[in-house]
Amino acid sequence: MLIIMLISIIIMKTIIIMKMKFNTKKWLAISMILFAIGNVSAVFESYVCDDGTSSGNNKCGDGRTPTVMCDTGPTGNCPVICAAECGSATGCITEYCKSCCAAGICKKYPDPSDELNACLSSCVGTCEVNAQFCEIILILQSVAVGMAALMLTINGFKWMTADDASGRTDAKRGVYYVFIGLALVIIAFALVNYLYIGKVTCPF
Repeated sequence: MLIIMLISIIIMKTIIIMKMKFNTKKWLAISMILFAIGNVSAVFESYVCDDGTSSGNNKCGDGRTPTVMCDTGPTGNCPVICAAECGSATGCITEYCKSCCAAGICKKYPDPSDELNACLSSCVGTCEVNAQFCEIILILQSVAVGMAALMLTINGFKWMTADDASGRTDAKRGVYYVFIGLALVIIAFALVNYLYIGKVTCPF
């Protein structure tokens, strides 16, 4: 198939050059167009990451078979794209991302190989993002707890020092609002953690 395409391109170039005066710019433009036509063999389409063998070389380390968009042509890069997709599903959240990825989801790929490099690159990137995300959540949780403690102290002091029933009622309402706010913050963090990271749980 590739040989036929190359022969066709050579014939088309010869015919076009013979029918027109030689012009470097025109010849260059035609060459680029024909080169683009010749590379139509690179077909980007949906590909299921399973090579159909018993070993399942393109499957993820956890047994998943994701579907990716890749070049399914003769020189396609589907196994590398599949490895990168598998690496992005890592559960690693640590400062030692590379060792975690190498011992975890990327350990099935031989070293050295393009698949291993793609998996490690994707896995390490996801691990670092997850770790940063968890650090931000920890900081926000600390701020929320600190603010809640401050508001509890203020409202508790108001409750104890209030001279009338109205002041004690307002202070009591303030304490209730603090607990309601803390509950909402906890629920919000749990939802964000679940929706953003999925099965990964921050280590705190």
